Amino acid sequence: MKALFIGAGATYDCGMPLVWELTAEIRRWLTPEKLISFNENWKSQGGGWHNDAVSLLVSLLENKNLHYENIIGGIEVECSRERDQSKRQSYYAALGFVLQAVYGLLMERQVKNTHYALAALEDFSSIEQMARNNKPLWVFSLNHDCIIEMLALKCGIPLKSGFNEKVSIPMKTANGSIRSFPFERLSRKSIEENQYSFFGHGEYGINLIKLHGSLDIFGQDDELNYLKISAIGNDPESLSSQIQILNQINQNIAVRDGVVCTNENIYEDENGEIQFLRKSLLSGAHKFTKKLSQIAPSEFLSLFRGNLNYADELICIGYSFGDKHIDDHMVDWLSFSATRKLTIVNPGINVCPDRMKHLYGQVECKPIGASDYFTQLSDKKSTVLKDMLRKVRSVAREKIKRELTGNA
Repeated sequence: MKALFIGAGATYDCGMPLVWELTAEIRRWLTPEKLISFNENWKSQGGGWHNDAVSLLVSLLENKNLHYENIIGGIEVECSRERDQSKRQSYYAALGFVLQAVYGLLMERQVKNTHYALAALEDFSSIEQMARNNKPLWVFSLNHDCIIEMLALKCGIPLKSGFNEKVSIPMKTANGSIRSFPFERLSRKSIEENQYSFFGHGEYGINLIKLHGSLDIFGQDDELNYLKISAIGNDPESLSSQIQILNQINQNIAVRDGVVCTNENIYEDENGEIQFLRKSLLSGAHKFTKKLSQIAPSEFLSLFRGNLNYADELICIGYSFGDKHIDDHMVDWLSFSATRKLTIVNPGINVCPDRMKHLYGQVECKPIGASDYFTQLSDKKSTVLKDMLRKVRSVAREKIKRELTGNA
């Protein structure tokens, strides 16, 4: 049985950013001058951060050797070290601010690139064949986007993410009308009782586990239940539009009430009561540790560890091997049996990663991109038009990368 492991590079061809691209976008938007100006404005309204927190973030932003997860990790360290309660609150505020910026920039890419992504996903259609040959097909993802869900909808492949209920939540829009949003729900009780909804052995479909949270997953209520946005009418475009509308409802209330809730979406229910949906993005240097609180369910890491054991080949696409909690388990999984194989699909990796060099005989590197990999798997002959469109997209995508990162 084969399983897929998805990193940022897997959705590069669909217009989603690599780590250094997103870092460049953050630095382009959040200049030191702008941050200092923001803080002066917050102080004039009775808030603001301690100067040490501002200085820390400025120094992290100015260090060009750091990408955005390093920057978040640097703030996390100060949150843990600081004993002065006032300063610590400022560091937490800075941490939340950067996480919110990451969410906003990723959401913008997700929404603006919807049509581009759907066109690029034509090259990924061989995943349907993979799903037919591996029932079910387990997909483990570190990405925050909804590209895998869009691909499954586009190809007509059933998909489950462990969420075991369907609910509709009424929300007031700006004009006072009530709009019902469809979600999947996973309660804290279901998590504690291991009552996840996945396809069983021999069933056709994709079992998707999103390990680091997502644009479409939110924490709800004090007991921390989870909601995941559902597509409307099996339309892959509706995932992006639902995320955008939720964000617009949140912004409308923030403007009306003059209050911004960091890393939360706020809405009014049908009774006019304010409710909160906590964003689930997990980033930084201390994922799945007890040093800092997080919204993304840590139990999903156990699901990854347990269900990976069903596979004898893990195809790792667009992952650069930088998360210890992931890399260590991959090594353990490979070490258990000589028949297990790790296939690395990444144009930037053409040798076995250091962490698993002692297992090099079980590791194969394919220095190509995700689009090329899935195209090669297809048993359908490509047309001249498709090849031309793929080339055009590739050139355009590389241009965006160069403009952001300054690489020739």
